Amino acid sequence: MSRQLLTEDVPAGRRPRTGLATIAVTLGLYGVLGYALSGQPPGQLPPAVAKMVATFPSIIAAVNSMALVCLLAGWRAARVGRIDTHRKYMLASAALISIFLALYVTRVALTGTKAFPGPPAVRIYIYLPALSIHVLLSILSVPMVVYNLITGLTRSIRDIGTTRHPQIGRYAVALWSTSLVLGIVVYLLLNIVY
Repeated sequence: MSRQLLTEDVPAGRRPRTGLATIAVTLGLYGVLGYALSGQPPGQLPPAVAKMVATFPSIIAAVNSMALVCLLAGWRAARVGRIDTHRKYMLASAALISIFLALYVTRVALTGTKAFPGPPAVRIYIYLPALSIHVLLSILSVPMVVYNLITGLTRSIRDIGTTRHPQIGRYAVALWSTSLVLGIVVYLLLNIVY
């Protein structure tokens, strides 16, 4: 899609009500994720599927790392006034997080969650706090990310400054990047360190 198609010539009367759209999309995402993650994994997977799904944690960590790099590069681009670059990086971050969600939901639906294999003290004082904060921040960042995506895709660049996009974006980047870092820490603790 061209930039003009996304933002420049959207008549004011045709723009979505950003707040209502944010609520609807956020609740839809939470509903789909809740439904997808609430089932029981199948007892036995075909060997080829089990082998493929076993690679997902490493792929997920790589996708999250790329999303973090794009997110921080996009934040930096906005700070120095490179709005087109900012938009590209943020759209890349959103695409990468969508890939992460698809892989994560597929993995959990097919294999369930993995128990922490390390020492109890590490589990209690490092792993569980990192996992809990990661999950909480990812849940809290969803509506902010959705709002900023909708705003960025439906408003002209000159109009975005009149919205809450810049203020909400600062919080979204802080929460989302912290969540991504902690997600990578959780991956390392579950799959590399122990």
